[in-house]
Amino acid sequence: MKTITLLFLHCFTLICFSQEIIEKNYDTFDSFLKEQANKIESISEGMTQEMTKNKMGGSILVKVPAVGKMKALNQVFKQPEFVNKYARDPERVIDILWYFSTPKDQNGVISKNECTPVIFENDSLVGKGWSFLQAYRRSGKMR
Repeated sequence: MKTITLLFLHCFTLICFSQEIIEKNYDTFDSFLKEQANKIESISEGMTQEMTKNKMGGSILVKVPAVGKMKALNQVFKQPEFVNKYARDPERVIDILWYFSTPKDQNGVISKNECTPVIFENDSLVGKGWSFLQAYRRSGKMR
């Protein structure tokens, strides 16, 4: 039992101190989604990862009250949710940051298909969105 408690405390500490979490209250979940969409829309080609992360902000504890049949929401959204790095050639490093944007499963577990990919080549934003990612993959630039 001690081992489990210590493991839990260690994981809790890592989560709490690895990235500051900002608590934000929204009237509706849609207002959070619109804010995310506006942030994603505001990032543009040529921005660095640091500039993009500053624009998108850190992790958010989203709180939405119960409205009608909708349950209350109290969930952390990481910014970004996922990060992929492709560095087969040291001259060309590709990073993909995945930002939550489109709820699909609504099961509380965020998947990449609910996120917008933001693609960087050598720390410079080259494009965003699923259409861009698919075209980028087809072009062979990720090999």
